[in-house]
Amino acid sequence: MSLDADDGHGSQERTMVVDARLLKRSSKTWRPYTFSKLEKVSLNESRLVGRLKWLTPKPEAAEALCARLKSIFDTQVGFTQESVRVLAPAEVRRHLAEPTFLSFLVPGAHRGRAVLEVELALAHAAVDTLLGGAGETVGLRPLTDIEEGVAGFVLLEALKALAPGMDPGQPKLRLEGVASGVDEAAARLGEEGPVLMVQLRAKLGSQDGMVRLFVPSGVMEAMEPAQESEQRRAMLQVDRRAHLGRLSAVRSWVRAEIGLAEISSQDLSSLRVKDVVLVDEFSARPDRGEEGTARLRLGLGRQGYMNAEVFVENGEYQARITEVVLGEQPFLQRNVPSESDEAAAESLSESGESGDDEEFTNPEMSNPQAESGAVDDRMDSGELLGDIPLQISVELARVPVTADQVVSLRAGQVLELHRAPGEAVDLSVNGKVIARGELVEIEGQLGVRILSLAG
Repeated sequence: MSLDADDGHGSQERTMVVDARLLKRSSKTWRPYTFSKLEKVSLNESRLVGRLKWLTPKPEAAEALCARLKSIFDTQVGFTQESVRVLAPAEVRRHLAEPTFLSFLVPGAHRGRAVLEVELALAHAAVDTLLGGAGETVGLRPLTDIEEGVAGFVLLEALKALAPGMDPGQPKLRLEGVASGVDEAAARLGEEGPVLMVQLRAKLGSQDGMVRLFVPSGVMEAMEPAQESEQRRAMLQVDRRAHLGRLSAVRSWVRAEIGLAEISSQDLSSLRVKDVVLVDEFSARPDRGEEGTARLRLGLGRQGYMNAEVFVENGEYQARITEVVLGEQPFLQRNVPSESDEAAAESLSESGESGDDEEFTNPEMSNPQAESGAVDDRMDSGELLGDIPLQISVELARVPVTADQVVSLRAGQVLELHRAPGEAVDLSVNGKVIARGELVEIEGQLGVRILSLAG
C-alpha cells in the first residue's frame, strides 16, 4: 500500500508501507561452516614441534656437516627439510620401511633414544661410493655387517661435525648401535608419549633419498637446555630478523607509562565517570607540564621495556630513550597483568557509561540457576575473585609503530608523543585502554579522575 502526502509546495511525496507479516520468510537455516578435513593438532603436539629448534644445528654447523661428508664421499652432499609430524607410538611402525637402515642415537646418559632411518637405496649408494664404486644402488637387500659398519662410520663422522654447532647446555648425541629390524626399533622407542618425526631429503651426488629422525618426547625434553643461554637468545634474535619482512606492515603501540595503581577486580568493574583512582607514584606530572621519566612498553611489554626521559618541546611531550632492557624481568612480572586483568578490562569496556551496576556486581543475574535458587556452592567462592589485585597503568601517551621501527629503537632516540601538557591521560589494563582521566590531588595524594570510559 502507498500513501501520498503534500509537502506544502504543491508536490507530493510517496511513502511505501509494507505489512511485514505478509513477507515470505526463507526456510533455509544457516549453519557455521566447518573444515572437516583439517588435521587436528593438540597444544602438546604444537609445543613438541616448537622444541625442534633446539635440535636444529646452527647454519655454520650444517655447513660443516656437508663439508665433512663431501670430503668423505668426494661429491656434493646436501639436506633439505621436507616435513615435521607428531606421531602416536602406535603409528611409528607404519612410517618405517622394511627393509631399511636403522640406528639408535642417545643423548648423553639419558635412558631414552632416538631412531635415525636412512632409506635403503640411499644407504647402498653411500656405502658403494665410499668403497670406491660409482654410488649405484644394488637392489633392496639388507646391508651386510661390513656395510653396516661403513654406514656407522659415516654417522659417527656426521655427529662429530655437528657437535660444535649445538648448544653447550645440550647433552651430546652418541651412536648406540644399529637396529636388527623395524620391530626392534619400534620397541626401543618406547610407548610413552608422542614421537616427533623429522623427514629430510638427502642428496649424495646424483642420488637422493629420505632420512628420517624419530625422537620421543622424553628425548626432546632432555635435548632442550635446562636454562636460557646467550646462544638461545641469539637464535631467537636470528629468527626474528629472518622473518622481519613479514612483519614490516604490522602495527603496534609504544605506551609511555608514568604511574601504576592497584585495585581489586570488583572496584575496577564498578568504575564510573568522576570516580578517582588513587595512584601510588607518578614519574611525571603532565598536568603541570614538568619533565620526568616514563617506562616505554611495546604491546603487552612482557619481553622488555625502555626507560625514557620525558620533556616538553614545541608544546608537546617527547620521550628520549635512556635504556633498553630485554627479557622478562621481575618488575615486568609484577606490572604485567594476568588474564584475569584483561577479562576485567573487557567487562568494563563493554559496560561503557551505561551505569548498569548489576551487570558486574551481581554475577547471579546471568546464572540460570540463580532464578530457581539452585546456586552452586562454588558461586560463593567466586566472590573471592574480588580480592585479586589488578594492575592499572597510567599512560601519558601511546605512539603507533611498525616492526621495522621497533628493531631500530636505540638509547638516545627521541619519540614524539603528540600529547600536550594538561591533556588527559589514559588508564589501561594489560595494554587495553579502559578509561581517560585527569590528574587530581586528594588530601595530599595524587590520583586520576575518570572523565570517560572506553566503549
